[in-house]
Amino acid sequence: MKKLIFLLLKYGMKFLYFFMKLLTPVQNKAVFLSRQSDQPSVNFRMIERELKRVDPQMQCEFYCRLGLKSEMGLSYALLMLRQMKALAGAKVCFTESYCIPISILKHKPHLKIIQIWHSMVAIKKFGWQTVDKPEGSSSDIAGIMQMHEGYDAVTVGSEYMRPFFAEAMRTPLEKILPLGMPSADSILALGAQTEDLREQLYTAYPQTRGKKIVVYVPTMRRDYAIDCADLVEHFDYKHNALIVKLHPLDRHTVIDNPSAISDTAFTTEQAIAAADAVISDYSGAAAEAALLQKPVYFFTPDVAEYSGACGININPLEVFPRVSFDNADELLTAIHENRASQDDIATVRELLCGGCDGHSAEKIAALAFA
Repeated sequence: MKKLIFLLLKYGMKFLYFFMKLLTPVQNKAVFLSRQSDQPSVNFRMIERELKRVDPQMQCEFYCRLGLKSEMGLSYALLMLRQMKALAGAKVCFTESYCIPISILKHKPHLKIIQIWHSMVAIKKFGWQTVDKPEGSSSDIAGIMQMHEGYDAVTVGSEYMRPFFAEAMRTPLEKILPLGMPSADSILALGAQTEDLREQLYTAYPQTRGKKIVVYVPTMRRDYAIDCADLVEHFDYKHNALIVKLHPLDRHTVIDNPSAISDTAFTTEQAIAAADAVISDYSGAAAEAALLQKPVYFFTPDVAEYSGACGININPLEVFPRVSFDNADELLTAIHENRASQDDIATVRELLCGGCDGHSAEKIAALAFA
């Protein structure tokens, strides 16, 4: 029954789109589609700025709404109709997620579709890598809905990331371009604000002044709490300050040690820019820290459980063995000894975000005019 519903949806949309294309003239227009949030992302706004710098007459339209699988109701169907109308008259489309109208419809030949994704790295598997797994889609439904088909280009953070995205999106490797991510441009610009951000941090949390600032940025676990009790309990609060930035959708993890700072006053990027060292796991925050030349440590005590749900492309314990730990005491010793060398920092940066040079928005926007 579910397959039949998706087939009816697919061919109903194809039927409507055929007439939309006939009746909608092509305009000098870029459309931005996303299921990641209700508002245009930083990435979208930076690309818009570059498009208008090159062509001030280009129209930019945004069709963004947080679209979880459980929320695909009537209002989302109406949004897809608006997206279809926009696609029928556009010259270029940018997306940062899987969007149904992009993949299942046959577009006018001139329309360029550029996938920038919402993360410059793919440490965790996704898309076609996870079909028929606990956190993935059904292979039957993914096939019917032609998941991730139709891209003319996919931009990623580094050369190393290209094969992972090619596999996840079933897109030819030559279409996977290591141009970085627009938001990486703004993260790099934060490097010049480190001292100002650190003073703001001292003002917000006076107990951090005079201490090494360690920012812990773990990714979300969907069904269980993060295994960080030993890290928080054994942390050296006398000489260091621990700032925890949990994922905003994390509903399971509780930091109950009053000495640890569960921060909501600063963005993740700001906290990383003010940090002396960063602890991550499978999160793209590791790439953000590497961009700013911060020592990055990976803490992965649950690697077997985490990878079992959908798989991982990068096991930090194998790829970054000098700075990765599954034991909290060993991790804290490494941080105390400043074990992350410049070579370690350079390796993390090259593998995760080597394509980010501060001009990613400019390069990605240029694809629209190529």
